[in-house]
Parts: sequence; structure tokens; C-alpha cells
Amino acid sequence: MDSFNATFWNELSLRGYSITDDGKFCEKQPILVNSFGVWEKNPIPSQGLLIWDYDLPQLEAVIVLVLCLWNFFYFLLKKIRLPVPRITSMMLAGAAVSQTSLLPNDWLVQRIFFPDDLRPKIPDTLGAFAFVFYWFLEGVKMDVGMIRRTGSKAVFTGIVTVLFPIFTANIVFGSLRETGGKNLTGVEYRTMIFMQSISAFTGISRLIRDLEIDHSEFGRIVLSTAMVADATGVGINVVAIFAWSDWRVSAVQGVGVFGYVMVLIWIFRPLMLMVVRRTPEEKAVKEYVIYIIIILSFFSFEYLKMLHFFPAIGPFLLGLCVPHGPPLGSALIQKFESFNTGILLPLFLFFPMLQIDGPWLVEEVQKLRHSEGQMYEALTIIVVVSAAKIFFTTIPPLLAKMPLTDSFVMSLILSNKGFVEMCYFMYAVEKQTLQVKSFTTLALMILFSSTVLPVVIHYLYDGSKRFICFQKRNLMSLKLGSEMKFLTCIHKSDHIAGVINFLEQFFPLEDSTLHCYVLNLIELVGLENPVFISHQMQKAEPGHRSYSTNVLIAFDKFKHYWKSISVELFTSISNPKYMHQEIYSLALDKQASFIMLPFHKIWSLDQTTVVSEDVIRRKVNINVLRQAPCSVGILVHRQQMVSPQKRNPTLKVCAIFVGGKDDREALAMGKHMMRNQNVSLTVLKLIPRTLVGMTTGWDQMLDMEELKETTRNNSALSEGEQNYVEYVEETVDDGSDTSRILLSMAITFDLFVVGRRTGMGTDVTRALSEWTEFDELGVIGDLLVSSDFPQRGSVLVVQQQQNVACR
Repeated sequence: MDSFNATFWNELSLRGYSITDDGKFCEKQPILVNSFGVWEKNPIPSQGLLIWDYDLPQLEAVIVLVLCLWNFFYFLLKKIRLPVPRITSMMLAGAAVSQTSLLPNDWLVQRIFFPDDLRPKIPDTLGAFAFVFYWFLEGVKMDVGMIRRTGSKAVFTGIVTVLFPIFTANIVFGSLRETGGKNLTGVEYRTMIFMQSISAFTGISRLIRDLEIDHSEFGRIVLSTAMVADATGVGINVVAIFAWSDWRVSAVQGVGVFGYVMVLIWIFRPLMLMVVRRTPEEKAVKEYVIYIIIILSFFSFEYLKMLHFFPAIGPFLLGLCVPHGPPLGSALIQKFESFNTGILLPLFLFFPMLQIDGPWLVEEVQKLRHSEGQMYEALTIIVVVSAAKIFFTTIPPLLAKMPLTDSFVMSLILSNKGFVEMCYFMYAVEKQTLQVKSFTTLALMILFSSTVLPVVIHYLYDGSKRFICFQKRNLMSLKLGSEMKFLTCIHKSDHIAGVINFLEQFFPLEDSTLHCYVLNLIELVGLENPVFISHQMQKAEPGHRSYSTNVLIAFDKFKHYWKSISVELFTSISNPKYMHQEIYSLALDKQASFIMLPFHKIWSLDQTTVVSEDVIRRKVNINVLRQAPCSVGILVHRQQMVSPQKRNPTLKVCAIFVGGKDDREALAMGKHMMRNQNVSLTVLKLIPRTLVGMTTGWDQMLDMEELKETTRNNSALSEGEQNYVEYVEETVDDGSDTSRILLSMAITFDLFVVGRRTGMGTDVTRALSEWTEFDELGVIGDLLVSSDFPQRGSVLVVQQQQNVACR
């Protein structure tokens, strides 16, 4: 051993490592993981180590550098409006640092990232830990029930997108799959053909989520197709193992994997369901259960590795057995997902990219001119299989009447390569079935695919167009007595009573033309993809654990009590950031004229305190108001809208009118309520003193016409279709007069109906707008729900449909 190495190992022994005479690396217990200080080498330069040579400081330095690098790439690409996934940014960070391996050995970056010794590589180990964790959590988030909801067209497309590229490659490359070419072996040919042909569900699911199209109908179709394609790929892989391996080895692998699956189905799955049943509702699962499951995931990885099978399948299948959603699946996701994805997983993607050989790539690129070299062979396989995959995947959606652009985008998404393929290629390198040089080419191909394809897809597919409405869908355009379609949204069980009470009291349900679509919105936790369920008013048993049990029971009773009303119930389990898209989609599909949203605050029975205030639900309401395809109302339910002691109660409704289309929509709502004989409508018109006697402009003419239409039938009550409308005019100087008038009549009415933009920019709201707390309610609506206002009547804030597109 030369003097330099002797000195190095003498220094290394200071912290618990040693090397034997026969060259074996050993560690003493307990080892030192942290340094004795930054200036450790200063007193005696011949002894001690640099701070970077200790495990903990080196690990911390690597984590910080990797975190900064991939976030730099991610935000840089986001700044220039390129929708590149985060995983791509992590790989870009590794590719950028890879060429620093050519720097002199005494450079700091070399000491940190490329230590030339036999010490255990702790960052690499943590990256492998993240790899196992990632596959397990992907299984937890995956909804196996999607398989049952997959249509025949998605099944056909999923099978075609995998089988036909393989058939094409077999025809083009023929015997090369067995004998290999000049630079690639037969195993490498088969591996590349197979990996280019498959469509990995987990990778495509993450891509669709990054592109923000997972809540669309198009996204659901692609996900269903990807699931079928993934299952087809697994089946082909199993067949290939038996075809290309010794039958004894294949038999052992088959029995081992089959036994593992049976243990999961008949032992682990029932045990997890038992844990869920024994956990009280709204309570967390015991901590030891979480840790046992995590340990099992690592055991499953080692078990599949022992069988010489792709080991990531082990934790993934275990994750599939975990009941998704609360309390178990959501607990695992909440505890580990952010930490694993944000801190540990970048290490796994970063270090493989360090193996990229820059000088070799330059040489291979030069050989491409002469159609030779290892890169040329690999690229030939990639181009042929990818072209065949895109072509054959585009055909089935076209035959199913999907637009050409959407069909092409779908083929691009299913052809995308990312994390799953990278994992498999790394496994192949470890098993020595793939050369490191080949891995360099394939890693760059994955980097190119995951960088360019998302950008192309983003610019080809415009998801906002699916929410454009080409018809007027508001209450003003509906004739009295015509069919009304309401979409009511429920976030919590506390909202059920308010919605039912509102419908029962203010609409003539005995002879109703009201169609009510109830959408129960649940936050997506512990699942990879959103779920949309159509219950069709199925009966739910009390005590049964379900996403929408309480809503099902309540509206089932409501429907059977009012047999003339049509009620359909739906559940959407989605990310709150995209819940408004679920509401838009259902409103368009059912041609709803009005969307009713619950206010995000809930008061106590005595109306003195706020018992619940959900900021997330408020953001959902604001998002819905921005681009809703029909009119929208926010219901602030304070208490029972009428006293149950009254036999034939009179429901007093006040419609506040200043002018504008939102006020006209509020007035239209009042007119439809008046078809109920128990409803008494009062129209309060607030006139700014500066505009007294002025009626100019088209908007003002429409206001006057709507007021006349509302009060026209006051003298014609013989048919009993409408009640008397009380019309009150008040002149105001500023917001203080408005507040005084409303305060004086606050305890008189059961419900206030007000336009969202009532009086905005006029003297009616002057000085009040500065104190507005909730912009989604408007100035007057915010005043009616403020703590200074007597809290008796409920409030319905109405916004008319804003945009109608022209064909």
C-alpha cells in the first residue's frame, strides 16, 4: 500500500473504519458519523478528516445540493412556461453534475459526489430506500376499482398500444432479438423493445397529474387505457420470462410470486380491513400498524429480489392491498409522501444520471453520420418502436369518434417514458443484462421524452375549452313553471340540512319541475387519481363506512317524501385545487341552470360563534365563480328557515335590487320561489340619490323591465299561481344609509336574495366596500353575514352566468 493510501486509511480509522491486510473493508462499532468540528485538521494537519469525509455532513451536503439543483431547474423551466414534471428536473440535476466527474480529484465537488474509496455510500442507500418507498406508496394511491369501470374501448386501445409495437419490432429486427447486433446483445434488444412498447400506469398517472388534466374526462380515459396497457405489459413480461429462461428457474419464480400474491390476498388484505373496521371513525390508526406495514414493504422487496424478479413489484403489490382513503391509506400518504418525494427520491434519480459518460456520447454522436455505433443501434430500436406505438395507439380512439388532435395527444401520453422505465433499466444494469453505455443512451432518451413530450402535449391539448358553454343557462332565461335543473354541492354533513331545508321551503315540490343533482365533494387523500361515482340514489345502510353514507341516506328520504322531485347523487373524490372542474363538468353534462354552493362558514345553533371555517372550501367557491358554465349561488344557511311550530308558515323573502345582471338573476330566483304559495316576496330597490329619476342605458332598461315583470301579476291572483309582491323603494346617499335600512329590516325576513355585484361602484356601497371580508359574497352579501348584522335570516348570493361562447 503506497504512502498516500496508508495516510488516507490512517485518517479513516479515526472515525471507526479500517482495512485489513487482505484488502477487506471493515467498520468498527460504534462508528463516528459526525465530525469533531470544521477546524478538525487545523491543530494537527497530518491527522483528522475534512468535514466532508464524515457520513452525516456529506449526506447533508448532498441532500442540500441536490435539493437546490433540481428546484432550480424546476422553477427555471416553470418560469419560461415549460410544463416539465418534477421528476424530469431531478434527472436534469444529475445530468448537469455528471460531467464534474472529469474534474481533478482534489476538487470539492469530487470529494462530495465521487469519493474514490470503499466507504458505504449513504446517499445512494437513502436513494434506494426512497425507491422502495415510492413503489409502495404508488400502490397505496392506486385505485384498483378503476379496472371495473374501464370501458371496452379503453380495453381495446390498451391492448393495441402494447402488442402492435412489439409485433412491428419483431418483424423489423427479426433474429437480432436472439443473436444481438454488432454492439448490443439479444437480451438488450428484447429489453429495449419491451420497455419502449409498454405504458406504465404509475408514470402516466404522474404525467397526467403534472399536466393538470387528471380531472377531465379525457384524463380518465387515458388512465383507464394505461391501466389496461400496464396489465397487458405485465402479462407479456411473465410469458417472456417463461419463454427465455430455464423452465426450472421460471417454475420457481412463478410459484414464489403466486404464493406471495395469495398471502397478500388471503392474509394481509383481511388483516388491514380488520384494522380499518376496528379504528373508530375520525380517529387515526395506531402508530405500530403503520410501522409494521412499512417493514413489510421492505421485506417484500427483498423477497422478490431473492426470486430474481423485478423487486419493485413486491412493495407495489403490498401497497395495492392497503385499503385506500382514511384511516389507513390516507395516514400512510400524509406521513411519508411529501418527505419521500421531496427529499429522498431526488437522490435516487440524481445518482444514476451521474453515470452519463460525456466523452463517449460525443464519440457516438460522430458515428451516427456513418450509421454505426452502439448509440445508433439503440436509437434505431427506440425510433422504430416509438413510431409504431404512436401510430397504432392513435387509430382506436379515432375509430371511437375521438377528435384527431385528442387521439394523437393520447398516443403521445401513452408513449411517454419516465420513472418506471428508468427503474427497470437500472435494475437491468445491476443484473448485468444491460451495458452501462447502453444505459447512458436510454437515460438520455428518457430525459428527452420526459422533457419534450409534456411540452408538446401542453400546447396541443387545451383543457379549458371543455368548459365553454354555447347556451344561456340562467334563471332569467327560464319561463315560470318550466324545468329547473339545480346542481347542489355538499362538502360536509353539516351542509345537508341547509340544502334540503332550502329546497323544501322555497320551491313548490308538490307539483315540481325541479331536477336536483347533488354532488358530494371529498378531498382526495391516500389515492393517486380522482374518483367520480354516480350513486343513482342507491340506498345506504346506517353504520356502513362509505364516502357518502350520510348524504345518501338524507337525500334518499328527501326523494321518497317528495316523489315529484328528481334527485341524482354523485360523489367526487378529488384534489381541492381542481374540485371546480368536477363541478363544471357535471353542470355541463346535466345542462344545469344553477349551481348552489355552501358557504365555508358554519355557525352554532345560537348563531353566536363560528364552529367551522374551511379555507379550502372557500377557494373552491371562488374558483367556481370565475368560469362557471351557468348561474351560481352561495347559500349562507344560518338556522331553520321557518319555525317548525307553524302549521302553514309564511316564508318571507327579500330580494335586494340595485341594478345589473346579478340583481336581475336574484329577482328571477325570487319569481321562481313565488310559485310556492307559502312564500311572500319583498323587492327592496335601493336607489342612489344621484340617480333618482334617471333611466338611461340598455342595462337600466332591462332592470325596469324585470321589475315590471315581477310586479305585473299583483292584481291577478285568481289562479293562485303567484303571491302578492311587495315593492319598496329606498333612496340612499352612501353605504351607511344602506346599512341602516338593512339593519332595520333584518329580523323581518327568513331569506335574503342578493346579486353578488349588487351596487358595486355606486353610492349604495360607498364606504362599505372597504370593509368587505368575503369578496365572493359581494359588498351587500358580506354585510348581511357580518358579525354586526342580526343573524336571523339566511342569505343566498347569486351570480348570473358570465360568459356564453358563440359557435
